Amino acid sequence: MKMAQIEAFYNVIQSGSISQAARRGHLTQPAVSMQVRDLEERLKLRLLERSNKGVKPTPAGKIVYEYCCKIIDLKQSLKEELEKLQQHDCQG
Repeated sequence: MKMAQIEAFYNVIQSGSISQAARRGHLTQPAVSMQVRDLEERLKLRLLERSNKGVKPTPAGKIVYEYCCKIIDLKQSLKEELEKLQQHDCQG
């Protein structure tokens, strides 16, 4: 799994739409679709129910989304810890 796939899938679920997720992630709609499709292929599971009203997670998609949330939170925590370390190093 790549971080770009995780973030794209997270944004799709958050927004309920691939096109809105693309805007949110500053990507094109085909790029987001490709990231989600690649993630589905990697996991060998369908993660989204697609309709003309948008998308919603399948049961597997709900589980993957829960883990995506944890991974994104961990990524943010790591970034914050490293920034604190850099600030500390710059001060002394």
